[in-house]
Amino acid sequence: MMILIGVKFYYIQQKISAVTEADRLYALKDLIGAEEWYHKAHKNKSIQYKEPDISSRLTELAPISEINSKLSEIDKNAKRASDDGDFEILMTVYRDLEVFRGLYMKDGNTYAPYYRQISAKYEVSDDFTAYFQHFKTVFYQQMEHNLDTKKYSNESFKWNLLTIPDAFFGDADLKKTQLYDKFKVYDHRKMAQIAASGEYQTLLDESLAMLKLYDAHQIKADWITDQSDLLARTFLENDATNESYAIFATHAKSYNAFVQVANFKSSVEPYITKQISTWMKAAKRNVSKNEFENAIAIYEGLADYKDTTLEVKEAQLAWNIHDPIRILQSSDPTRIFTSISSGSKRFGASVYVLALDEQNSIYFARMNKDESVQVLSNNSFQHDGNIQDIFIEDSLSTKAFPVILIQGESTSRNALFTAIEVRTDEMVTLFQIHADGYQVDDNGQLLVDNPDTIEGPSQVAIYQRSGDSYSFVGVQQDFIDISVEDLILYMHDKVKFSTTIIQPGYSEAFAIMDDSYVKLTGSYDFYEGSISVTGIFSRYEYIYVQDELISIPVFEVESME
Repeated sequence: MMILIGVKFYYIQQKISAVTEADRLYALKDLIGAEEWYHKAHKNKSIQYKEPDISSRLTELAPISEINSKLSEIDKNAKRASDDGDFEILMTVYRDLEVFRGLYMKDGNTYAPYYRQISAKYEVSDDFTAYFQHFKTVFYQQMEHNLDTKKYSNESFKWNLLTIPDAFFGDADLKKTQLYDKFKVYDHRKMAQIAASGEYQTLLDESLAMLKLYDAHQIKADWITDQSDLLARTFLENDATNESYAIFATHAKSYNAFVQVANFKSSVEPYITKQISTWMKAAKRNVSKNEFENAIAIYEGLADYKDTTLEVKEAQLAWNIHDPIRILQSSDPTRIFTSISSGSKRFGASVYVLALDEQNSIYFARMNKDESVQVLSNNSFQHDGNIQDIFIEDSLSTKAFPVILIQGESTSRNALFTAIEVRTDEMVTLFQIHADGYQVDDNGQLLVDNPDTIEGPSQVAIYQRSGDSYSFVGVQQDFIDISVEDLILYMHDKVKFSTTIIQPGYSEAFAIMDDSYVKLTGSYDFYEGSISVTGIFSRYEYIYVQDELISIPVFEVESME
């Protein structure tokens, strides 16, 4: 009993002393100390002693009690978050601190001095400085770890660093300088690693992703676009050096798209434009120098960057005009052709070519304006004979359809002439004649010299086209039919007339010409009587008729009937 009484007396004395100390400190304006002792007295229930006064004082000093309690709680929570490595919770605690501090650190708040004293007692600022410094170190280490492992799936450390309050870097400017320098070094090394692995598109995609993230945090990351310009140019210059037109075009197109989305002024775009222009001019020069394969390689390589369909088409056309056999060899480059002739922009074709193969088959190929190729052939003749010449006979051709003239070997005349008209989808033989020659007159008639179908002396036969062939219509007359009385009007002209021989003879004779005479000469036996002669009156000769000297025409006979 005595022990219990002693213990109770001790607590009574403690409470009285606590109230006394609290009153003393309160009188000295030490409200923090007073609140602490009033709080101790209030907790001591050993005796009812000045309870109304204690309650009144604690009510008055409630803000100090709140500051004490809240800062103690914040300090413990911050330490726990730091120990657990939980940055988000630490930031939540810090934001709670800022809100609470704002309540008491307003201008004119009478409790601001007490807030500072209690905060210093718990070393809140020092603790947060240490915690944030620890996390800064951790985040910087994460940067290095990503670079060392070349894995960049987690870059939350950037945005965590930006979340750390400015005060823990010194101020806003120092924070910006320090972090941006760190980010720049990190991003440049990261981009260089991606570029070094040859991942061009990944470089652009990653650069754009970083720019978007920085933009979301109101950061103008010029170092990203500067580095992308530098690295992309390295790729493109390497493509240009190796004349990798298609790769350059793909890289250039991707970079232009990147610049458009990133919306910045690039130094690489003018380089791309200049290089493309240089290659386009080079390709054009290649065409002019007949280096068509090189030109087409450039045009087709750049097709992914710009539409070069027209340039490729024009180069192909120029190549086919220069080397038209390519049209015939388009399906089989190993085939051999001879007697090749060609032209362009005729008969509805951009390019056409005529040729023979080893079996003397005739080929006519054309490239149409839509770049389609059409090949027609004819192998129905001339297999056993030699073809002396083959060409497009313009005088027989029409605007739409060419006519091929084949001059082949003949056993009866100088040549076998064959004409083949090339239609839209077939080849039609117009004529095939053994003759010494031919020509086409102004009316389109075929004048054939000494065809084997006409017997007798050499004559010129006339053939006229009817439908799909030429038919014989007669023999060409090279003289004028006249009356013998009109002979003197046709001196030196070839004429034909009828007369009567009155004085026959070999190689010369005299015939009647109106009321006079004509002398006939030539290697013929001239007999008395009626006769038709063809020849030329070339001179006069004087003879005596009944003792009278008269002038008569001399007619050189070429043929007679």
